[in-house]
Amino acid sequence: MNPIFPWLGIAVLILCGWAIVRKYQVNMVLLLGGLLLNALAIWGGAQVFPAKFNATGILGFDLVEFLRTISVSQVSGVGFLILISGGFAAYMQAIGASDRFVTVCAKPLSFIKNPYLILAAVFIVGHCLGLVITSAAGLAMLMVVTVYPLIIRVGCSPLAAAAVVASVLAIGYAPASGTANLASQIVHLDPIEYLVRYQLPMAVPVVIAMAVAHVFTQYWFDRREGKGEVADLAELESKRQNLEKTPAFYALMPLFPIALLLVFNKFVWGTGMNVATAMFIAWILAFVIDLIVRRNVKESFDLSFAMFKGMGSILTSTVGLIFVAAFFAKGLQNIGIVDLLMSGAQSIGLGYTGTSVVLSAIIGVVTVLTGSGVAAFTSLGHLVPDAAQAFNQNGIAMMLMMHTASEMLRAMSPVAGVIIIVAGFAKVNPLTMVKRTIIPCLTGYVVMLITVNLIV
Repeated sequence: MNPIFPWLGIAVLILCGWAIVRKYQVNMVLLLGGLLLNALAIWGGAQVFPAKFNATGILGFDLVEFLRTISVSQVSGVGFLILISGGFAAYMQAIGASDRFVTVCAKPLSFIKNPYLILAAVFIVGHCLGLVITSAAGLAMLMVVTVYPLIIRVGCSPLAAAAVVASVLAIGYAPASGTANLASQIVHLDPIEYLVRYQLPMAVPVVIAMAVAHVFTQYWFDRREGKGEVADLAELESKRQNLEKTPAFYALMPLFPIALLLVFNKFVWGTGMNVATAMFIAWILAFVIDLIVRRNVKESFDLSFAMFKGMGSILTSTVGLIFVAAFFAKGLQNIGIVDLLMSGAQSIGLGYTGTSVVLSAIIGVVTVLTGSGVAAFTSLGHLVPDAAQAFNQNGIAMMLMMHTASEMLRAMSPVAGVIIIVAGFAKVNPLTMVKRTIIPCLTGYVVMLITVNLIV
């Protein structure tokens, strides 16, 4: 291939990045970018299509057929898993189980009376809730209803409380998180293995570091800029009491899939249960319990349909994006950008760790600029196997850095949905909120990079 083609690919990559930052529809940007990259690669003489490929000889038709084959492989693998995870999360929300899970977990926090100590505790507890609640904005608003009044009553500032709540979901965990499931699939790991062997050991020092950073950061800003305006606690208390009308044992339901997977895996049981199977079993079990408790067959049946509605919602928001992102990533590989990147990294002595840090930083910057790391991660995450192979590595450390950056640095973005929502609740500009989250997020990011380098 002529050396000019990888540079043409970089020009396409920059153009696509500009379009994403300018809020053009991400799926169409990646689809058209993938078509252009793969067409350029064919023009440059690269072998784009796999060996067993039904080519028609018409370039446009063949590229669309290539997209179809990639889409089929994605939907039959990680795409299906993400569909089921999204559906189960929607059902837990519909019957009130995820809301009850938050209220139950928040109860022990009432025993802490020091205002800044409770901030650290709220961050740690809130982050752990991310094992089952994968929406940053959804989790933040649940914590606003359940924990915010408690924090205010012990003397915390409203702005400090809001900043902590907005940044709790710093890591998306498998098997609940769609991007975490995608990350594990790309590096050929079972989602539970990715969680237990890599994510959890990495998360412990990272979450502690972020909690400590929040304490000092919020204390400094409270003394410098004031504490902000207190929201209507009576209204929040009324909403919390309404959430607690759901039976307390419903809080266990979101944990059903994790419990099944922790028991029925190759390390404990000798053989592993598929994650999607565990989600289906948990859904059916929760439905039966809800049917018995609710004693209204029609209502329980209607609520159970939330599983399928959630699958439809996650198809449009995430699974469809994965299709075109994988197609776009193939274009980056075919046109030679990955080879150019790796040769450049080796020529300046970056090595495997340095390249991993650079790729994670790129994803982090895009996350801050766009308010979401999903597009950046799904596009560049598929490059990990080839990039790691250039250094004779398995790619797990690189994947952990890139995936975590796409989640952790979201709270630094003034255009992130969770920041906009929580800032609106706190009645401040999103930039005011971001000032209080930058230091904890960067602290967590640096500790994450160090920890991954040590444990993987």
